[in-house]
Amino acid sequence: MASERNLSPVALLIAATLLLTGGWLMTSFPIFIFFALSPLFALTDRASTTSTVWEKMEWVLLAQVISFLAARQFDFSYTVPSMVYGILFTLPFIGHVWVRQVLGSRVGKIIIVLLWLALEYLLLKVRPDKSVFLADALRLQPDWMRWNIHTGYLGASLWILMTNWLIYLALLSEKPFQWHWILLAVVFLAGPVAYSYFLHGQSIGHETMMNLYSGKSIMEDVTYLARGEFVVRTAAWLSTLILLFTFVKSQTTK
Repeated sequence: MASERNLSPVALLIAATLLLTGGWLMTSFPIFIFFALSPLFALTDRASTTSTVWEKMEWVLLAQVISFLAARQFDFSYTVPSMVYGILFTLPFIGHVWVRQVLGSRVGKIIIVLLWLALEYLLLKVRPDKSVFLADALRLQPDWMRWNIHTGYLGASLWILMTNWLIYLALLSEKPFQWHWILLAVVFLAGPVAYSYFLHGQSIGHETMMNLYSGKSIMEDVTYLARGEFVVRTAAWLSTLILLFTFVKSQTTK
C-alpha cells in the first residue's frame, strides 16, 4: 500500500503523466512506458479507505486521457476517442479496488493486469483497425520483441504491465526498496530484450496482428492463426471468472 504521507495524489498524477507522455512520444526508445503505470498502481492503494470504488479514481482517469492523447501525438482531433479510452482503461483500476473490497486486502495488483489485457482483447475483437494498444508504444522497437511470435503481439502489453507492477512493488509500495523486488523488476525489464537478440526471424507487428484479425492476412502461419493473441484471450477468460466470483460473493455477503 502506498504511503499517504510521502506520496500525494498530485505527485503520483504528475509522475504518471510525464512518464506516459515520454513513453508514447519517445517511440524510438520508449523506456519510460515500463515505469509510467506504476504511479497509477499506487493510486489504487489510496482508495482502500474510501466507501466507494469511484473515489480517488479521477486521478487515474486524468492520467489515462493524457496518455491516449500522447499516443496520438497530441492530435486534439482525437480528444473524444482519448476520453473514451481513458474511461475504458480506468475500469481495470476500479475493478481492482472493487474486487479487493469484496474479497479482501490480499487481492493483488495482478487483477489490474488481467482486466487491462481483457479490455485489449475486447478492442481487438470489436475494433481491430482503429484500436490503440499498450504494446504500440514499442512499435518502433521490433528487435525487442522477436519472442512475441510465441505470445502474440499483445504479449508486449503483458510485458509492460508486469514490469510496471514490479516497479510499483520495488519503489512505490508500503515497503519499497526491497532488493528481491528491485532485482526481479530489472530482470523482467531487461530479460525479454536480451532473449530477443538470441532469436532469429521477425517479430509480430501491429499491422500483422490487425490483418490476421480482420481477415486480410495472406500469411500461411497456421500455428499463429490457431493460437491468436492467446495471452489476452486467456486474460479475458480469467477476468470474467474473477468478476463473476466477486459479484456472487458480494451478493451472498449482504
